[in-house]
Formats: sequence, structure tokens, C-alpha cells
Amino acid sequence: MDEHARRALAESTGRVELEVPPSSEYLRTVRLVAADAAVRAGLDCDEIEDFRIAVDELCHLVMTSTDHFIALRFVADGERVIVEGQAPSRSGAEGRRPGELSALILAATADSYDVQSRDGVMTFSVVKQTRRVLVDRR
Repeated sequence: MDEHARRALAESTGRVELEVPPSSEYLRTVRLVAADAAVRAGLDCDEIEDFRIAVDELCHLVMTSTDHFIALRFVADGERVIVEGQAPSRSGAEGRRPGELSALILAATADSYDVQSRDGVMTFSVVKQTRRVLVDRR
């Protein structure tokens, strides 16, 4: 995640924070909040669905690595949407990375993503921009 995205997550007054138990039955709630943030960033229907899928994949990875609540922060920053999630790792789950299929899904649905495990805490971030921003920059 670039420094601008990190600052947007920390300083945005439109930031939405959510804590969910580490159970897949709460992924629907996470996807709804992700879709809301993506709509506020101006993403189109396909981009919103891509973002929801990317957030789902990363959230599920953390959910299978922790016994603690997962803290999520969502922000619409101009024409992009950013989410960061984190939770303490379960013993033995440190350093988990997306599997081969998940990595392919994330590469297809997110503009950028990152997964890290440091000091017993697993963290992920994902960024999705509107296509018109990507096209305008070419």
C-alpha cells in the first residue's frame, strides 16, 4: 500500500471501521461494507464485485489464521477504495500467504494487495481504482 493510501486510511473522516468474529458467516457483512465503500468511490458494478471478491479472499485468509476479532477499515479515497484488515495470528499460522488459486483471484480482482505477518499480527490491504482512472493515466 502506498503512503497516500496509508494516510487516507488514517485520516479520512469518511472511514468506516468494522470488527467481525473470525467466522465465515460474517463474510456477507464484510462484503456489504466493502460494496458500500466501493460505491462511494465511484466504482462501476463490475469493479464493485471485483473489490468484494478480493476483500472476501483476504478476510477469509485472516479468519482461518486467528481466533480473535478481525478489525477492518474501509475508505473511499477519490476514485479508489482501500481496505485494511488485521488480527492477531493463531500460534502456528504466522506467515500464511494466499494459496495459488487465491493469488490468481486476487491478481484478477484487485489493483494491489498485500498480506503481512509481523509480531504475531496478520495484516492485509487491498486497493481498487475505477477503470477510468487507470485509462486516463495511460
